[in-house]
Amino acid sequence: MAKVIRRFILIFKALIIINLFSESAKALEIIRDTELELFTNELISNLLNSDEIVENDLNIYFIKSNQVNAFVTGGKNMFINTEIIIRSEDYREYAAVLAHELAHIQGGHIFNTSIEMANLSGKAFPIYLLGVIGLMTGAAETGFAGVMLGQASVNDGFMYYSRTQEASADQAAVNILCKNGIDGKYLANFLDKLEDNENMKISDNKNYRSTHPLTENRITWINSSLKNYGKCNFTEDEKLSKRFELLKAKLHGFTHSHLETEALYNSDRDIDLYATAVSSYFKGNHKKSLENLTKLINEFPRNPYYKELIGEIYFVNNDYKNAYNFQKDAIEEISHVNDLYYMMIGNYLLSHEEYENTINGINYLKKSLQINPKNAYSWYLLARAYGQIDQIPLANYATAERYFLIGERALSYEFALKAAKKIEQNTPEWYRSSDLINILENETSTNRQ
Repeated sequence: MAKVIRRFILIFKALIIINLFSESAKALEIIRDTELELFTNELISNLLNSDEIVENDLNIYFIKSNQVNAFVTGGKNMFINTEIIIRSEDYREYAAVLAHELAHIQGGHIFNTSIEMANLSGKAFPIYLLGVIGLMTGAAETGFAGVMLGQASVNDGFMYYSRTQEASADQAAVNILCKNGIDGKYLANFLDKLEDNENMKISDNKNYRSTHPLTENRITWINSSLKNYGKCNFTEDEKLSKRFELLKAKLHGFTHSHLETEALYNSDRDIDLYATAVSSYFKGNHKKSLENLTKLINEFPRNPYYKELIGEIYFVNNDYKNAYNFQKDAIEEISHVNDLYYMMIGNYLLSHEEYENTINGINYLKKSLQINPKNAYSWYLLARAYGQIDQIPLANYATAERYFLIGERALSYEFALKAAKKIEQNTPEWYRSSDLINILENETSTNRQ
């Protein structure tokens, strides 16, 4: 697992991929990417302008998959397959999908679903719940297996209930879109494109067992809801549209074959250069990627994502100086720095294995963890950095935090004890080590009862 994470962190900017295996499914890959996250968060922020849901309460996860799907789980967790973005004609169709998922949260469908599932099967519901809890706390393999097992065991009785929720969410999504400046027809447009594919692949029998209503029925309901909004034909935001096309191109280069990407993105436009830069990178043609990205940076010197990616390529080729310089420029250019950007530049500095660079790397990694203390890889890098400067107690503390996040409770307890014995007392790290020890001892005590 660690090798998988390291490989993709080193290969594709701030894309973190975690392989999730279970007996009931092929590998699922949760990815993180700054451009993807910031764009999606901006759309969601726009959709929540007149809503009671607080954006910070949402947890959004992206799944690398060529299947069109999105769903929500309890605790305001939203999962989005990358193919949703690739199949969307423009950002408004993607926004429509997000609005639909927000409507599920808004309508309390997850809570209600939990109640219904408990009524349908007293044995199946705990399996499903434990799966979700496992997933959210870092026990990914057990989590997804539990979710899938729970869903399968209540599948038959859950069908009609879920269809009703889907119809309600579609109509509520139209309301969200129209209230926040996006034409609600784009939800119908997105579904309409999928209808032909649905008709080819799903027989009447399989459709009966689907958790979603027929696409044609959903489109009818959406169009009916639109009649209640006299002014919902808003114009396109050209800046958002351009950013979306670039994001879509990058994801295509990442999730589809090189030949397919080259066939689709075959001109000298910036969008095409970006897609083939990514695709060539994964194919191993770093020279082509560098050529494309150099052209893009020369023409668009303020775009942080081009600099981030070219820095990643230099890093993989052991050119740490260029990697650091481009990542530093990316941080200066980006409008909102997230934990991934600080994590990446911290990683680049550690690779020099020089004392001053390691100290600077530690500072960046601390910034990463201030933004997102749940970034397990930043904790791993921080432990490595402390080890490089012989601060072993602090390395033990960072390791305890990492193991705690990924669900390795016994190892977390072991390293927290080591840290607490040797670390300087009354420091934040000492107090936190003591907290971890107490939390883990209480967990053990509770489990024994």
